Amino acid sequence: MLAALSAAQWVVGKALAPVADGLLEAWDASKRLGLNIEALRMELLLVQATLETASRKQIDGRAMEDLLGKLGRSAHSAEDLLDELDYFRIHDELHDMHDATDQHAKGCFHDLALNARHTAKAVLGLSACSSAACCPGEPGEVEGAGRQVSCCIWPCGSRQRYHGNSSSTPSTNQVDEDGGCMLKLGKLLPCSYLPHVRDDHSGQPTHSGAPRRATPMPGFNRVDVSERMKRVIEQLQPVRTEVTKVLQSCGHMTVPDIAKTRPITTGQSIEPKLYGRDRIMNSIIHDMTKGKYRSKDLTVLPIVGPGGIGKTTLIQHIYRNQQVRNHFQVVIWVCVSLKFNLNKLLEEIETYEGEKYGRVEELIEQRLRSKRFLLVLDDVWEFSDEDDWKRLLLPLKTSQEKGSIILLTTRFPIIAKMVETTDHIELEGLESEQFRKLFLRFIFGDGPFKSDHNFLLDTGDKIMEKLKGSPLAAKTVGTLLRKCLNLRHWRRVLESKEWERRTGTNDIMPALKLSYDYLSFHQQQCFFYSALFPEDHEYSTTELINLWIGLDILQPSTQNQTLEDVGLMNLNDLVTHGFFKEEETNGRVRYVMHDLLHDLALKVGSHECLTVHHSNVGSVEIKPSIRHLSIIIDDDHTMSGESFKSQLRKLKTRLKVKELHTLMLFGEMDESFAQILDYLFKEANALRFIRLVDMPSFAGSTLPNNSALVHLRYLCLGTKYTREIPLAISKFYHLRILDLGWWHGCCDLPKDLSNLAKLRRFYTPSDELHSHIYNVGKLTLLEELKVFKVNKESEGFEPEQLEHLTELRELGMYNLENIHTKEEATKAKLIEKNYLERLTLDWDTERSNSEPDVEEVVLESLQPHRYLQELSIRGHGGPSCPTWLGDKLTVEALQSLHLVGVSWQCLPSFGKMWDLHTLILKHIAATKEFVIEQTFCGLRRLELVGLANFEKWVPSQDVHHMFPLLQVLVIRDCPKLLELPFSNRIVYPLDQDWNIDWFPKLQELQIENCPEFLSVAHIPWTETLHSVKIRGVNLLEKLEYSKSSYRVGLEIVGKGDRQMLDQVLAFNNLTGLEQLMLSAGSFSSPCCFLFPPSLQYLIISGVEGMGTLETLSNLTSLTRLVLENCGEDQSCKGLGPLLAAGGQLRELLVYGSPRFFVGWDPNPRRVLQDGGGEGHELLASSPNSSKLQELCTDEAMGLLAAPICSFLSSSLARLHLYGNQKMKCFTKEQEGALHLLASLQELEFSMFDKLQSLPAGLHKLTGLKRLEVRSCPCVRSLPEDGLPESLQQLDVWLCNNEELKQQCRGLAGTIPKI
Repeated sequence: MLAALSAAQWVVGKALAPVADGLLEAWDASKRLGLNIEALRMELLLVQATLETASRKQIDGRAMEDLLGKLGRSAHSAEDLLDELDYFRIHDELHDMHDATDQHAKGCFHDLALNARHTAKAVLGLSACSSAACCPGEPGEVEGAGRQVSCCIWPCGSRQRYHGNSSSTPSTNQVDEDGGCMLKLGKLLPCSYLPHVRDDHSGQPTHSGAPRRATPMPGFNRVDVSERMKRVIEQLQPVRTEVTKVLQSCGHMTVPDIAKTRPITTGQSIEPKLYGRDRIMNSIIHDMTKGKYRSKDLTVLPIVGPGGIGKTTLIQHIYRNQQVRNHFQVVIWVCVSLKFNLNKLLEEIETYEGEKYGRVEELIEQRLRSKRFLLVLDDVWEFSDEDDWKRLLLPLKTSQEKGSIILLTTRFPIIAKMVETTDHIELEGLESEQFRKLFLRFIFGDGPFKSDHNFLLDTGDKIMEKLKGSPLAAKTVGTLLRKCLNLRHWRRVLESKEWERRTGTNDIMPALKLSYDYLSFHQQQCFFYSALFPEDHEYSTTELINLWIGLDILQPSTQNQTLEDVGLMNLNDLVTHGFFKEEETNGRVRYVMHDLLHDLALKVGSHECLTVHHSNVGSVEIKPSIRHLSIIIDDDHTMSGESFKSQLRKLKTRLKVKELHTLMLFGEMDESFAQILDYLFKEANALRFIRLVDMPSFAGSTLPNNSALVHLRYLCLGTKYTREIPLAISKFYHLRILDLGWWHGCCDLPKDLSNLAKLRRFYTPSDELHSHIYNVGKLTLLEELKVFKVNKESEGFEPEQLEHLTELRELGMYNLENIHTKEEATKAKLIEKNYLERLTLDWDTERSNSEPDVEEVVLESLQPHRYLQELSIRGHGGPSCPTWLGDKLTVEALQSLHLVGVSWQCLPSFGKMWDLHTLILKHIAATKEFVIEQTFCGLRRLELVGLANFEKWVPSQDVHHMFPLLQVLVIRDCPKLLELPFSNRIVYPLDQDWNIDWFPKLQELQIENCPEFLSVAHIPWTETLHSVKIRGVNLLEKLEYSKSSYRVGLEIVGKGDRQMLDQVLAFNNLTGLEQLMLSAGSFSSPCCFLFPPSLQYLIISGVEGMGTLETLSNLTSLTRLVLENCGEDQSCKGLGPLLAAGGQLRELLVYGSPRFFVGWDPNPRRVLQDGGGEGHELLASSPNSSKLQELCTDEAMGLLAAPICSFLSSSLARLHLYGNQKMKCFTKEQEGALHLLASLQELEFSMFDKLQSLPAGLHKLTGLKRLEVRSCPCVRSLPEDGLPESLQQLDVWLCNNEELKQQCRGLAGTIPKI
């Protein structure tokens, strides 16, 4: 009932909006239309007063709900009507029309003619038609004119038709006087298009020689409007009267205590087994009894999650755990529920220790003072007063025992943030395997699962996917499925989402809806309208707020509050209450809605909202009150595309298309789908919100070309085809948001786009398109104008266009060299734009000449207001910065400052910019020093680019930090810079204490094209650092480091012998490094443990000086090692520990070290002498088998030795031997060693230029599956003793030997693949 009442109040408030300022009545009076708008306004006010009275009364019952629904529907009609009138009022203002249509004394035909004249003016912008300008016509032409006018959406009432007899045909004069416009309109406007004037003033066709066509205006029929107004009043009055009578007998409103409907929880769980939470439970118990909380004072640990996620069940199992019971001397369970009543709560805590006399707080303090306690506060919803929480803690904090705990559960992250003393635990859905066990238990019980139910599991798995791991959802749906274990029932539950209709206290939807009921009406609207987007959609802040603005949900409560302010408040509240979850990826914040909450939103909004997709298009219930529709073209294969389209066509008979306010389309549509869309919605003239981001190339009469959409508030269009922007958009006078960000076709804007006087936001595929708005000064509500190019020579682009744009949040002024005087600059009135947050001031760097004195004055006159947050100045040719940025700083709230190519002799002092987060300096020749200010303690991003004379960093006298919050540091094209500010060379004042952390939050570091830069070794390898890119510095060609969730890697390329790579950076600081690539350099003095032990992947190429691999012996996690061209002295000594025992090496690639394996014995023997002089040969401590699986090398001669191959025999599966220039054949010893590789499955011989034959005895490799011979031109045959029977693939290529080819062909049929 409350929802119906709130909805009716909201609609009535919207209906009254057009008449709130009196403009509509004034227009009616000035045009002498006699529409009696005041009567409708008065009736709406009476309805509003009635609804306000109802909100204070105790009302219920289905009948009253139906009456309120009727009032709402009639109010919708009133809103539509007044909105239309306001549309024509705006049109008249724009086109200066003074001859409003009136009832003509000569009858209905003349009234029709006058209406047609008004329509003609609306379309053609003509002055009043005179009889001389219009050609007389035949009677049939007059009748035809009437038919053409009827194409307009407002019916013209009854029409008198004239026939050919003399008695009924009007005179020629009559036709000239009243019907001349009709004749001309009939010939020119069969709902067709007219040429459109482009803003190049050329009058030439814009594309392919064809002029663009303007869209006709809808006609205005005063008679019809009057009749509709009368009808709306007649609908409202009797219902209002009846509601008033009913209210007289109703008592005053009593606020329902929904807390009474909440079950009271206890410490005893009805679920004997806890599924999927063992790890979290054990972690909490350990931290409480043995871990980090044991030695602390009182700890408050909140557990957060949506309803039904299992918070209470988890802490019940913790509460009853025997280890917990033994650890805490007092354990107390209190179910708080919706009302946080401090006195009642204290009493419940006190009663756990028996009854005594005295103040409750004192008794609690006495009893707990010497005891360690566990207090559980379950299901906390709110604190009526934050001080209540502090008062609750006062007696609890007096405990002298360490390790007391308050465990608290809540649905709301904001509650957790308020009370936590340690990071809260956020419960997600159960993992799929554990959820499956729980789900099946609710269906089949604790007994063993019967195999004869297997046929149900596929459907069960699909149902589980929709429940997203919610334990309460598993219980609700499991109970449903248990009733009937047959496939038909299970599929019906799946397809209908039957669990949404379950209303029991312990069902999932009522549990979730309780949170929904807790929201205000407008927050509820924001929530359920958001579900018009598909499941799993990642919402942006802008997307949500634009949706709510387009649907007129947001209602500012104060004059200074903007729609965006209200939208952000609602969004934050929805996040706080757990309806959205905030996620950040690559610096972009997105919001996601849990699937069950999405289902809840569709359910509670089902009286207004409908989502259609493949799976429900034929069966979905369509209520008569539906006004918001989204169509999702998904990849569901349960229905063919043609069947889907066929079902969509049938929607026309089930849906009240004329009453639709919202149409959203997701997914790509083809031309036939676009035709269906036209068929379905050509009469949907009440639309306020349209989202079509994948429009096809089909250029038919799609919705945005329908000028009858006079109510439109939001329009989002997109296409990847070459299409022109529909010209009708400039006729949507109520439009607030125009989103062409997805439009990748032709982007010529209509010249009269500035007619959209209510436009607030205009999104474009490129910012440049903003500069094409002609007469932008008429868009007084515009919030973003990213590019405005000053052009005094072209009308509509003068500086004064900006004068009245007082709502701007972002402004980019370009071509400022075209402003020459202070007076011209001040016309922009930047200082009066109180909402301006982001400002760009740009002088063309390629201008032919610069006037420094003039530019100095101009910039001084472009002073913005004091609360500006982001400022960018580019190409300014004046000698100094403006005073408002310098000595007399007024923009103290700046968070971002971007200076590019300015000619200032010195930079402004940043010492007063305490909010500065981003500082970017580019191409400023005068900068020699960078002063580190104390105000940089908040700096997050610093970019220094193209500073040709920048040499050193200079800390100011009062600085006591080294960029403690800096996350991004970029330095490029600074040819004289030697070092970073944290290197040893920087000069600090001798009397200054530098006991500070350097760059503790740094995440990205980029240094490029700084040829004198030396100090790479001093990079701060902090835990937060995830990206380093250094190129073109003194001793390195490249250093790139990246750290992500799946890998941590580093690549270093030196400059040959000039750089000792072990001195480039401290490898031991790179804890966690997994991948390392080194090339072009050498090691000065190799030592053990050069690299961090976390390495898993190591490539060393062209680096000499290691000699042995003993420096790698600590790399017990290494799985892949590549050594390329590491010098002739490089040996494999030290390789053993990587291959066996604790080693993990699986792949080894060695090239360009010709003596790498020579003489290596992985299992050396040593002789021990006994007392009698006898020698006993014993194995040394080295392991006798390896874990190596793949080996690639060009050192076959050294590798094929019995000790080595015996060592590798148990694990090596792939061996790739690359040739050398000398080897002609394999020796018997080498062949015998090769035969020892019993695990070998793949063997490759490549690029042996002089090898005459393959090794004999390959048939002894009984596990070999693949043999490849590549680029061995001297090999003329396969081994005479044959190939192994296990061989499945033989590859021989680039050997250029016909004999070998023939031999391979002869093996066809014996080897599966050749």
